[in-house]
Amino acid sequence: MKNECDIVKDLLFSYNDNILSETSKELVEQHLESCENCRNVLKEIKEDKNEQGQIKEIDIFKNIKKKLVNKNVVIIVSIIALLLIIIFNILVFYNYNKIASTMEIYLKDNISKQEIEDIKNKITENSTDLEIEYISKEQALEEMKEKFKKKPNLLNNVNEQNNPLPAFIKIKTNTKIEQIVSIIKDMPGIEFISTHTNINPYELFIYQTVIK
Repeated sequence: MKNECDIVKDLLFSYNDNILSETSKELVEQHLESCENCRNVLKEIKEDKNEQGQIKEIDIFKNIKKKLVNKNVVIIVSIIALLLIIIFNILVFYNYNKIASTMEIYLKDNISKQEIEDIKNKITENSTDLEIEYISKEQALEEMKEKFKKKPNLLNNVNEQNNPLPAFIKIKTNTKIEQIVSIIKDMPGIEFISTHTNINPYELFIYQTVIK
């Protein structure tokens, strides 16, 4: 049969958790007054419980810190992704505006010098901040050969006598391209006009930076 110490020790956990009945509580307290050994056992129970509570608090703080770190990582990654998207779009539309502000006016082979001057004068009369350059058939051929200099066989049989490339007027302007086209489209000596305003900005950027 258990002695009083054994009985009290069995009750100490419940006593520490304050879940004993009043009768059992009084019994434990009366015994603790005279038994140092049981008081030490109760002290160890309290210290162990406090230590477990501290460990649990530390685990809670660790979980909170981990969640905050993960949240911050998500925020940082999202900000970086957003900045990359913004930078990409700036580059895309900068490249588009640079190309879309240019045009080429391809000329007929029998165009006269006066007709070329008339076209250039008509453009300069109605445009500001303008860059205009006349490219002869010979210059166009040289530029094409330079472009394909790594594949010279493509143009081996092309010379000034059988040059299929037309002369053209190259233009860069801040004036709306459509406005210039409407002014000169019916002038004599023009074969066709090439503009770039309807190009998809993203396709153009990929072509300019990757494919080309």
